[in-house]
Amino acid sequence: MRFLVYFIILLFSISGLSLAGEKPSLTPQAKKTLSLEEKKNEIIQNPDPAIYNDIRDYEPDDQTSDQTQELEQDQLYSNKASSGLQKDFSSMGAGLEGIMKNHNLTIDKVPYSLQGIPIVYTSKSTGFNLGIRASIADLKNEQPYTYRFAFQYWISDRGVKNHEVELDFPHFISRAWHIRLDYKYSVAIDNNYFGAGNNSVFNQSFVTPSDPSFISRTYYQYILTYPSFTFNIERKLFSDKVSIFTGIGLERASIETHNMDYRSKLFTEKPLGYEGGNTNYIKLGLVFDTRDYPFNPKKGVVLVGTYTDHAKSVGSDYQYENLDFTYMWFFSFLKYFTIAHRIMVDQIWGNPPFFALAEFKSYESYQGLGGGDLLRGAPSFRFIDNLKFINQIELRTCFYNGVVFGQHLQINLNPFWDLGRVWDRKQQIKFNDLHNTFGSEFRFTWNANFIASFTVGVSSEQTSTYLSFGEAFN
Repeated sequence: MRFLVYFIILLFSISGLSLAGEKPSLTPQAKKTLSLEEKKNEIIQNPDPAIYNDIRDYEPDDQTSDQTQELEQDQLYSNKASSGLQKDFSSMGAGLEGIMKNHNLTIDKVPYSLQGIPIVYTSKSTGFNLGIRASIADLKNEQPYTYRFAFQYWISDRGVKNHEVELDFPHFISRAWHIRLDYKYSVAIDNNYFGAGNNSVFNQSFVTPSDPSFISRTYYQYILTYPSFTFNIERKLFSDKVSIFTGIGLERASIETHNMDYRSKLFTEKPLGYEGGNTNYIKLGLVFDTRDYPFNPKKGVVLVGTYTDHAKSVGSDYQYENLDFTYMWFFSFLKYFTIAHRIMVDQIWGNPPFFALAEFKSYESYQGLGGGDLLRGAPSFRFIDNLKFINQIELRTCFYNGVVFGQHLQINLNPFWDLGRVWDRKQQIKFNDLHNTFGSEFRFTWNANFIASFTVGVSSEQTSTYLSFGEAFN
């Protein structure tokens, strides 16, 4: 399997080099369509009637009437946007091209969308948190953007760090190629270790000072410093719906317990991985994607299969492999509601460190079960083992969709229900006694591709709150 992965990655590299020096060939009709798109952008930059009449004359074939209507709608949308505050529920799930025209920065006639939001809040476990999340996207020709640069700086007075730099090219070289680079540097001071298995115990009395059985507030917690760099490249096959992807990740875990005695469960048990180390990997996957849009999709299905190899040949200190399957489904009704459903299954073979037993290695990497991604509301890393399952369903309810100061805003309240379970190698797989959590996500979407969410989740053991950025299901 490893040889197959390395061979396919080599083919990716050769194909990329062969295409890097040349522009993709276009049919005459495609060239006309591209020129039409350029003139559309010119209208948005300079809504002059002469240019508008010029493009109506330019349209080449019997699709003229449809394209003219589309241009008229874009022009009307821009005129309405300039008037200020606007509620437009009727446009939900449609008019994505109109949404992307709401840019707030122009450089050399190229429209950009610039967004940023401050991070200011307090938490019992992490203290006073302060930071910023910002991004800039080039909106010249493509949807969702030509490229995007995102930046995050996040610290707390107790030592938390959550920094990130991301560069995303959805149409690199040509429309068939997608490349993304991501660097993260995180220091989490409240990661949890409860032991492996579905029946691991969280004894609340051990961390409650007023209880006679009290040991330490941080009995289950440890400090994890986890810098990582990932490079992903995706290539469309046959059609826009099917893609193959590969990638490499460089990760290093440094672990420190709050107490180096019986007051720390991790120090007492010292599982494999207690000393930290590299968990570098190389991965290969296949995607089937019919979503109408990658951010806040209204309809479509996604199927993803991913194989990840943490091998010594790529610098990993632990040898293990992941096989992950992800299913997502989106369906809208009554204009205001979207059902979002996700199922993920992840199997690990080999000798993984304990902190890797929490990971779902799909196209994106997720930490769970428990925390802000999966089984929301349960303590972070609540259930870990070799085989993991999560089933999530959300009712995404949009109660505002309009324009404020020329910027498109969408506000959602998304109640959810998560169910999950883990198994070890010796257990028979049964779907009884699933752990479940519920809650709601308050989501703020700015110009379609900048998403910030505040989530409240409730489990049988505690209630948790989370601040996150980006699409929840991806």
